[in-house]
Amino acid sequence: MDVRTVVVSFRLTEDEASHLDQAGESLKTQRSRGDFARASAMHQAGLRIPKPTPAVRTPARRKPSADTEVLTRILGQLGKIGSNINQLAKVANQNGDIPAEATLLQMSEFVAMTCHSVTATLMGEKTPDEPRE
Repeated sequence: MDVRTVVVSFRLTEDEASHLDQAGESLKTQRSRGDFARASAMHQAGLRIPKPTPAVRTPARRKPSADTEVLTRILGQLGKIGSNINQLAKVANQNGDIPAEATLLQMSEFVAMTCHSVTATLMGEKTPDEPRE
């Protein structure tokens, strides 16, 4: 069986689509618009008309809820903050002058904990500080 790899798309007016649908419904075999258009073109070119392709329905993509979008953006920003903290710690370690090492470690732990909490929330998991239902 040949695999169809070439995509051909075109637009129709409402009237043209209606005529295409009516012509397709008059056939013995049910065909989708695209399949009927392909069969019509093949017939016009004098080629063998292939059997109809089975209809494949893909589920519609759901838009994430507003809170999921916000949490995802927060998670991205926390990642950037964590990266900045790591860069600060690296510079401090290279200079040997680490006046705020404890503060940097505390900030790093806070960012890691917050990232874990946001990720758990996004995955629908309970976080340790969240009340049980």
